[in-house]
Amino acid sequence: MRNRILRLAVLAAATLVVPPAAAFAQAVTLPPRLASAPAYEVPDRLIASRSELALTEAQSAELARLSTDLHFRAHLQTVSSKPWIAAALRPSARQAFDRALANLTTKQRGPAVRVLAPSDEAAQ
Repeated sequence: MRNRILRLAVLAAATLVVPPAAAFAQAVTLPPRLASAPAYEVPDRLIASRSELALTEAQSAELARLSTDLHFRAHLQTVSSKPWIAAALRPSARQAFDRALANLTTKQRGPAVRVLAPSDEAAQ
């Protein structure tokens, strides 16, 4: 009985703790070319244009951490003896996009989406 009550309390608390940045990131569409790109492309492109986005040191460090993590996961998939397991653990570009936008302020998100999108139009 106690476990059931505890589970219900945890589920109720978890639904209240959804960050508003994740809700905004879901509303922003992922550029079509990025959807098929490796997940590490998103933070790498944002880091490359850090001066244009006016990223702080903390934001740059967090994006660099995210990029390193995504590069490592991609590397693990290539060297894994069980690629079906590694593929299940590989984050999608959408997840990387959401995590990267969560690190930015509201004012930086619009320019960040524009920074990520131009390569789509230039390639067409």
